[in-house]
Amino acid sequence: MNKIVPAIEKMNKIFNYLYNKNSATQNQIALDLNIPKATTSRILFTLLEFGYIKKIGRFYSLGDRLKYLTTNNHQESLLYTISYPLLEELSLKFNQTFKISILDSDKIRVIASVESGNFYKITVSKNAVFPIYAGAASKLLICQLDDTTLNNLLPKNLERFTPNTITDKERLKSELFTINIKKIAFDNAEHCEVIGAVAFPIYNQSNRIIASLSCPYFYSERENILTSELLSSMKRYADKITKELSKFKNK
Repeated sequence: MNKIVPAIEKMNKIFNYLYNKNSATQNQIALDLNIPKATTSRILFTLLEFGYIKKIGRFYSLGDRLKYLTTNNHQESLLYTISYPLLEELSLKFNQTFKISILDSDKIRVIASVESGNFYKITVSKNAVFPIYAGAASKLLICQLDDTTLNNLLPKNLERFTPNTITDKERLKSELFTINIKKIAFDNAEHCEVIGAVAFPIYNQSNRIIASLSCPYFYSERENILTSELLSSMKRYADKITKELSKFKNK
């Protein structure tokens, strides 16, 4: 009779835990999963050595090797497949550019984008990267991180890209707190002087923000673009992506 190997079962629990929590300390993992501390330490050391997990400060998270082996991140592929046709619908309706972004280690990366049909438009390519603290999608994707994780991810000195870039960490944390409550973020020309953006969250089954649906626009036109119709539609579409993702949680 075949039996589950205990060590592999514990590794599976740790993978699932880090997938849902994003990051955690060794003590948190051991306590929440009811795994002895010594066993947790040995498993984490082994997974770290082989690149299946990574460690920033005291916090562990899934590593790049694991993402590569899971067909270049199953969640990312799923997000792209679900969201792309919805981005097309939004772009056709409002004639604006819409994109999906994720937190990728210490940067924000675009995984899907549909551009406006306008002659003058904002172009954002797939896999474009942005700093984690400047922009609507960026701030939204880090607003749920605990203080230690956030401090580990943020550069020591926040570079000023425009006069509106938030370079004071305490002020940034205050804005992140507000974003986490309101579930909407705005880019007030913080990364580029002529571009603003609005972003809404996409969640996993643990109610953690895993992606953002955002609309970049020319900052001078924000009053005409940020209509109640656009904002309500973006929220509805972000919620729809979340709902579609939830159907795959047990698959």
